[in-house]
Amino acid sequence: MAAQNQKKKIVKYRRLPGFNIGTIMFGIIFIYMIICMVMYLTSKKVTAYEVTAGPLSGNYRFTALALKSEQVVNAGQSGTVEYYAREGGKVGSGGNVYSLNEGSVILAEGTGSDTTGAELDAKSMSKIRSSMSSYASNYSNSAFQNVYNFKADIESSILELSNEAVIRQMETAGGTGLVNFCTAPTDGLVVYSIDNYENLTIDDITLESFEQKNYKKENLRLNRQVSTGDPVYKLITDESWSLVIPLDQRLAAELAEKSTVRFRFLKDGTTFNAGFSIVQNNGTYFGKLDISNSLSRFASDRFVEIELVLNRKSGLKIPNTAIAEKIFYKIPKDFVTVNEDSPGEVGILKETYARDGSASTKYVMATVYNKTNSYYLVDSSQFKEGEYVLLKDSSKRYQISETETLQGVYNINKGYAVFREIKVLDENEEYCIVEEGSSYGLAQYDHIALDASDVKDEDIVY
Repeated sequence: MAAQNQKKKIVKYRRLPGFNIGTIMFGIIFIYMIICMVMYLTSKKVTAYEVTAGPLSGNYRFTALALKSEQVVNAGQSGTVEYYAREGGKVGSGGNVYSLNEGSVILAEGTGSDTTGAELDAKSMSKIRSSMSSYASNYSNSAFQNVYNFKADIESSILELSNEAVIRQMETAGGTGLVNFCTAPTDGLVVYSIDNYENLTIDDITLESFEQKNYKKENLRLNRQVSTGDPVYKLITDESWSLVIPLDQRLAAELAEKSTVRFRFLKDGTTFNAGFSIVQNNGTYFGKLDISNSLSRFASDRFVEIELVLNRKSGLKIPNTAIAEKIFYKIPKDFVTVNEDSPGEVGILKETYARDGSASTKYVMATVYNKTNSYYLVDSSQFKEGEYVLLKDSSKRYQISETETLQGVYNINKGYAVFREIKVLDENEEYCIVEEGSSYGLAQYDHIALDASDVKDEDIVY
């Protein structure tokens, strides 16, 4: 009986759910990690830029207009043209440039009816093969027009090399036609194109002169049949030439004191010094670079791509995209208390009002972004226009109203964005040089937001 009573007193143990405090903590951490991951994946990424020190090399690039001493030579009679001189090559006064064939000519036996029938020696053939090899190594699909120029250059080279043999054959040849050899009226570089810019002077140049969409260049070597008075080639009669570039007022002011500038030809990367002057035509500024070399390489070019190389002020180099502007309130120096332990912060007594209209004071720690002999600039988010700040141990009040706009960047060294003022010393199209050593500015190796539009003050940076 006693055993039966004991069995009746057995109570079933209620099992607790299958988790404990460790499981709860792990679940909280897991949820937090999921939230952080979602925030990271959905937030806008901020690209950092490390601030470096050094000079700003000017990379002002221009499409310059070339002014040369050019003389267009016209045909003295009608006929078929055969060119001898190579384009860009120099000919002396009286040198053979082309011939005019007025009819058919029978050359010495074994040659054809044109001058290319003359035999070339091994040295001449080697020179032609070298030209062909140079063209092949520099061939570009994007400049197919060069194929026609190459063809014409090779033809001119062959004719030039065979010139003496042709003359000897012509002296002994008989026929019904007449070939006239036409010589250069003066020394110069031969160019086989015209563009109606030959007589352009610096005083004639306007901004419209640089518009290449309306620019037309005529290749004279495509016109083998000419009439009396037709242009057949032109001579560049002076090794000195000029490049003209348009200038805005800021760059004109920067270069106003310079008599020489250093520049680079973008075509081949060569760099030279040039005499420099500024010309003003109808309120527009133009820079004129006077050059005495390299003309043969650009003899047929009217527009030349160049870069001005200007070594300018040194400082901290930052991209222009990192620059932002922000508005700050001016607080007179008498109304702030300087924090000796943290010079970047000041204490300010601000007058506040309760809902019932009663006034009270609140001590606010404000970040300083700049200061002068008269006032501090503080963040506008901590105050409102029209609020009052109080002078310590006095009844004097100052109503907040005056503002100032500063240029700056967002420093992200600590993982969140902090506005830092900058003072721009120099700039170009992509970068600027800012003052180094400012108490409220940047230092070398600081990390800033590459694009200021991506962040705001106090944003967490991922």
